[in-house]
Amino acid sequence: MPVEVVPTILVDSAEEFRKRLRSVESLVDRVQWDIMDGIFVDNTTFSDTSILSDLSTGLAIEADLMVCDPQNWIERFADTQVDRLVFHIESTSAPEVLIQDAQAEGFKVGLTLDPDTPLKQVWDYLGEVDLFQVMGVKSGFGGQEFIPEVLDRISEVRRIFPDLSISVDGGINAKTAVQVVRAGANILCAGSFIFSARGGSISGQNSDNIEKAIRLLQQAG
Repeated sequence: MPVEVVPTILVDSAEEFRKRLRSVESLVDRVQWDIMDGIFVDNTTFSDTSILSDLSTGLAIEADLMVCDPQNWIERFADTQVDRLVFHIESTSAPEVLIQDAQAEGFKVGLTLDPDTPLKQVWDYLGEVDLFQVMGVKSGFGGQEFIPEVLDRISEVRRIFPDLSISVDGGINAKTAVQVVRAGANILCAGSFIFSARGGSISGQNSDNIEKAIRLLQQAG
């Protein structure tokens, strides 16, 4: 499978959301909007879906729902540019209902879980979704160090589900990108490495630096 880079947008304002979207618009096909409610995780992010009503972009947008009420967000994103919803298995006691309801509204669906959550909790549902997202860090904050133990779950899922899209979100940089692709991932979700100084020589939000960061990740394949 070819490797796809998906910049993750974790911001506090509509202005910053638009800025980051514009900065990658000509470089990638998709972005991930990180939505945090301060309850399911300790962090909060900009999550006003009304911005989508006047957003002009050719990018596909998926929403990573780090929230305690993911069911309510299905309706909020209906009839918008968002085409995929990523649910955290820890946020629901009825994942099969979430999956069915989201698909009934026309969404693609992804499932994810934190590194300390057993893989068996999502196993029965992976044949029903479009994407398995492996969290490389604990959900809630950008800029964390990658947890290498998750490489085993990538390999295990790839072995059983050879055609399933597997993304990795959290701790992705030029080094870890190579590791997760070798393990079987085909999508790299990255925020800090692309948009901030945590990319080492890729610093700031200068458009040239953002492009270099994305190209580095693409080379992992």
